[in-house]
Amino acid sequence: MLQWLRTHLVPHRMWALSLVLLALRLTLGMGLALPGKAKLATLMEKCAEDPLPDCEKDDPQANCAEMRAAECKSKSKDKIAWFGDLTLFGHKNWKLPGGGKLNFTLTAVAETTAGSALVVGLGTRIFALPAVIVMAVAMATAHWDTFNWEFAFTEETAFLYLLLSLVLAAFGPGALSLDGLWTRGGGGAPGKSAKSAKPAKAKK
Repeated sequence: MLQWLRTHLVPHRMWALSLVLLALRLTLGMGLALPGKAKLATLMEKCAEDPLPDCEKDDPQANCAEMRAAECKSKSKDKIAWFGDLTLFGHKNWKLPGGGKLNFTLTAVAETTAGSALVVGLGTRIFALPAVIVMAVAMATAHWDTFNWEFAFTEETAFLYLLLSLVLAAFGPGALSLDGLWTRGGGGAPGKSAKSAKPAKAKK
């Protein structure tokens, strides 16, 4: 009976766990990578490639490229200023160290790299840590006012991503990941149990 459980039930349960971990990785990874990429574009003023609504249609003579570039620069400055105004735990004098541009840059790089790595399951436990830090800082700054008796913080996307990051840091990526392929079933991944090594015979 125990042998049947080991060879049939346990592997199936672990495959189910890997599917759940895959879903969590994709949700968190895409939720970080896409906004992170947009932040990088804004930071590098590459968002000028985005079209303005009906620019050419409203005024064919307008220089839409210059208008897009000006709007992108304005958006970048607004974002940097917003990050510069963030305060910890609702205290007005407890601003994040480093200034708005540094924190905006760190957030954009962390979200893009960590999110991309989590999608494919590469270095999952390592890249889950920057996600934990970014989301924890987000909850302690931009979403601090949601910590109230109504538990409004539970409705925040940053709180959900924080929980998902902690789960992936604890359980790993599962078998359906580059980490799982590399370790042949490591990180909570299913697979045939490795054959126990035979003890070496003691030399006489």
